Amino acid sequence: MACMVCGSPIVEQKLDVGRHPVSSFFLDSTDTPEQKLPLALGQCANCGTIQLMQPVPHDALVPPYFIPANEPEGHLDGVVEQIMALPTFSTDSVVAGLTSKDDTTIERFARKGVRHTWRVKLDEDLGIANPAANIETVQRLTTPERMATIAAGRGPADVFIVRHILEHAEDLRAFVEGIAAAVKPGGLLMVEVPDCTTSLRLHDYCMIWEEHSLYLTRESFAPLMTMAGCEAIRTDLYPLPFENSLVQLARKTGVPGPVRVSPEARAQQDLFAGYAAAYGPACQDLRAKLERTRAERGPVALFGAGHLACAFVNFMGVADLIEFVADDTPQKQGKFLPGSHLPIVPSAALLERQVGLCLLALSIGNEDRVIQRNEAYVRGGGEFRSIFHASPRSVFGA
Repeated sequence: MACMVCGSPIVEQKLDVGRHPVSSFFLDSTDTPEQKLPLALGQCANCGTIQLMQPVPHDALVPPYFIPANEPEGHLDGVVEQIMALPTFSTDSVVAGLTSKDDTTIERFARKGVRHTWRVKLDEDLGIANPAANIETVQRLTTPERMATIAAGRGPADVFIVRHILEHAEDLRAFVEGIAAAVKPGGLLMVEVPDCTTSLRLHDYCMIWEEHSLYLTRESFAPLMTMAGCEAIRTDLYPLPFENSLVQLARKTGVPGPVRVSPEARAQQDLFAGYAAAYGPACQDLRAKLERTRAERGPVALFGAGHLACAFVNFMGVADLIEFVADDTPQKQGKFLPGSHLPIVPSAALLERQVGLCLLALSIGNEDRVIQRNEAYVRGGGEFRSIFHASPRSVFGA
């Protein structure tokens, strides 16, 4: 395959976790048919970018119902202050965003006196009629021609906000040229992506997701906007418990062209090679640990029926060692987790079924709240551990 970033034909496959269904397609029964898609990661020898060898087409990812996405917010006040301090910015500047993930940033600008704001609308601007469609469809429709038309109608942006969607792009060049087309010459792009460095270093395979075609680090992310004719002003890392956030402010100074390959990104070959090499042993070690736990303490369960739970049980091959998935979301209860076919039940089942170990498969920042809400389970002898290496209660460190 050709690299999604630089076009080089030398993208070497280094890790194949197998064929798996889309993690948002919960099953009504264990015999519901599933389409399984290949999930293999490669790395470009030229620019160092880690990417899916076969990005999943957007139409295969549209969920059966709308699933809201919550992104980190704590750093946004500081980012807004940085932008407003730039000499080219004033309260008369036009601030715009691409998706609903950008609404809270736009609101921050509005509270500080910015009067001209807008955001791309799925129905009016992109012609999306399916109420369940979201990021996976928007990324495909973000093309230079379409975005130029939208900007002409709403007013070209002085600042265009693009949070947590670039890593979903099927056609990266069309996407970055598309977001640049919404910005007036000299205007600013604020682009945010998850940083995969921690997962790569800690060998956390829940990083892999069928919706993400790109797995970026600070080094591989830094030069991407150059392909849209933009010059980076700054690229900042904001620490978070599981995945850090990377935010780049880039000014539109020219026309689209080839990406400037970063020697620092190219030098990360060993980081990904180590991640790939550790996959098999990690699966074996986890299986041995869960087998011992079941023998000594009884059933093992998961908490949180999201894509991270799917990644954990399916990629690590431990579905047969887990009894069920606890999740108090009413729409998920009574259904089954894709791939593993594990039943999704209320959290009360942890105590009722005398689960010895419950593995937390949700945001590390939410772990304490979940444990507090399930105090009776802990008092009854149950234990919570996390599926994430970065958590202080990680099952891998137990």
